[in-house]
Amino acid sequence: MRFLSNPVVAAGRGCVLLAATIALSGGVMPAWGADDTNASATQAVPSGASVDTQHGTISLIDQKNALIVVTVPGHDDLSFSAKDHRDVLDIVKVGDKLTASYMEPYVTGLTPLKGASLTRLTHTAKVTEHTAGADQVSFHVLRVFSGVAEVTGVDHKLNLLTVEDKSGTARSVRVSRPDLVEVMQTLKHHSRVRITYESEMAVSTSR
Repeated sequence: MRFLSNPVVAAGRGCVLLAATIALSGGVMPAWGADDTNASATQAVPSGASVDTQHGTISLIDQKNALIVVTVPGHDDLSFSAKDHRDVLDIVKVGDKLTASYMEPYVTGLTPLKGASLTRLTHTAKVTEHTAGADQVSFHVLRVFSGVAEVTGVDHKLNLLTVEDKSGTARSVRVSRPDLVEVMQTLKHHSRVRITYESEMAVSTSR
């Protein structure tokens, strides 16, 4: 099960959000909260422990776009797509309390790009599975982040890569896949890379 986050919620409230393609709102280590789907498919989903937990309230359910928006005090609103699990839209309700536990993000794509222009990392989030009880709904969300960023740090001991995108936001993400670790070892400070990483979220709601 998997999850993600969203700063474009204002547009969402106007029902113009595109199935959870969201302008990045921190998906780093650790934080609440990746264009290489083939690479993602070849990597086993890590079973890492939760690195952050957030609490919020469902503030919008967009049936037309299969979108759920969550308001989190002191943070950007979250938005995720239930397009592949539309029945979730009929189970949860506006006003439901939500708890989200984020797992450590992991890199699924890493390509050096000489002279490439920086971009903001974009991300999508979608429900991947869910269960419903009498008074609680649990589901997982997968968030996928992707864009061109600049390398600002490489921790060879921990295989931790720190990058900064066009917005100036720094993110540190673990690199565990052997082929991507090899790529990371060749990177230097200020190298430009296209990076793709994924972050999972376990969510539960209650009334």
